[in-house]
Amino acid sequence: MILRPSLYALAAVLALASGPALCAPRAAARPAKPAAAPADPPVRYVVRRGDTLFDLGRAYLRKANDYRHVQRANQISRPRAMPVGKTLTIQADLLKTQPIDARLSAFSGKVEIETDGRRVPAEKGMTLREGQRVITGPGAFATFEMEDASRVTLPSNTAMRVVRLRNVVLTNAPQRVFRLDEGRSAIQATPDPNPNARFEVRTPVSISAVRGTEFRVAATEGRAQTEVLKGAVGVGPGEAPPLGPPVPAGFGVTVAPGGTGVSAPVALLPAPTLNAADQNQTDRTVHFAVHPQAGAAGYRLLLSRDAGFVDLFAEATQAEAAADFGPLEDGVYFVRVTALDPAGLEGAPADYSFDRDLDVLEAGAPPVAEASGKHRNFLFRWSAAGGGVRSFRFQLFAGARPAAPIIDQPGLVEPQLTLTDLPPGLYSWRVSATRVKNGVVTEKVAPLQSLTIGR
Repeated sequence: MILRPSLYALAAVLALASGPALCAPRAAARPAKPAAAPADPPVRYVVRRGDTLFDLGRAYLRKANDYRHVQRANQISRPRAMPVGKTLTIQADLLKTQPIDARLSAFSGKVEIETDGRRVPAEKGMTLREGQRVITGPGAFATFEMEDASRVTLPSNTAMRVVRLRNVVLTNAPQRVFRLDEGRSAIQATPDPNPNARFEVRTPVSISAVRGTEFRVAATEGRAQTEVLKGAVGVGPGEAPPLGPPVPAGFGVTVAPGGTGVSAPVALLPAPTLNAADQNQTDRTVHFAVHPQAGAAGYRLLLSRDAGFVDLFAEATQAEAAADFGPLEDGVYFVRVTALDPAGLEGAPADYSFDRDLDVLEAGAPPVAEASGKHRNFLFRWSAAGGGVRSFRFQLFAGARPAAPIIDQPGLVEPQLTLTDLPPGLYSWRVSATRVKNGVVTEKVAPLQSLTIGR
């Protein structure tokens, strides 16, 4: 039977989100010099009938002869006949461990893996090892996953070091410890019933140790903030216990510069609501509008190729309740929307799918008369973009407020039409497009354009 101090009742975690009003990502901070990791807590083992220190040394210690350290530390006079039920305290660094598999499951943009100060470009499926750092540049994202489906996602301008990624043979307890030097992180830790299991996220001023929950951690300029989405997280200043009372789901805390203490829990803002029309994106650029929320100082929008938000590829953080992400290939994507309070705490997320199906119809420049013999030709042009097969309909009206069209030409294949000898006067015109794509017929009408023809 194995006993060990309950590995920090509920974890401590602190994260600092970047402030609310930032359209462009902050420049990546200079990599922090790695700090010495706090010593791992000792393991306690209860002696069973037939145990000897020699057998324990051969089975569970890195070096069999290290049983002598255990003997001295526990004042054992008879290593071959230990009292049954006696509790042994064993230094963690004496114990055999096995590496835990963690792989880079998705990334986009400039992501690098740093090993002993040397950086190499990330590759999907790369195995991560203790001591390595994952570094995301501006506009870059990375997600790595462990054997038990626990997951860590890092957005832009973030650096996280793998401190521990091993399983202790004696207790069969996974040890997963990460240090967030700078930036933000989102963690989904799969619950583990083993009381000796550890899952910690440390920052320069805080520690987070969980037994299984969903939370976010961020750190910048000496501050740290944590937002708890599921379960509960114990929070403490510094990089080792003691931890404060568990922070429940729906609340966040802050650790000030210097790690002097943990703030009182603050209720996170509720999930914002996205404009329903934005779930169908047909314009040249992908843009979203969020219904303004009371108490929000800013909004954050994340784009992903999957509903689990593993494969992230774009982010916007700004004060306005809207964001434009530029052009995007056709397909089905997902957007996650959160609100930021004045202290920078990020609220509950709302996830939406959206269809990207470029379908643009735009009028060109006003036509100019070109002489051809005794006639004047007026070339009308327009443009269309997106997949499918289109036919166009051109309409010309007399005056600024159209009634019945004086010219109505449907069935045009090319985005242009030439009209001859239009009399001087005020006209208005428009074009519509009928598109057939995957058996679906849609129609789009361009705005009305005005045109004055002189003598």
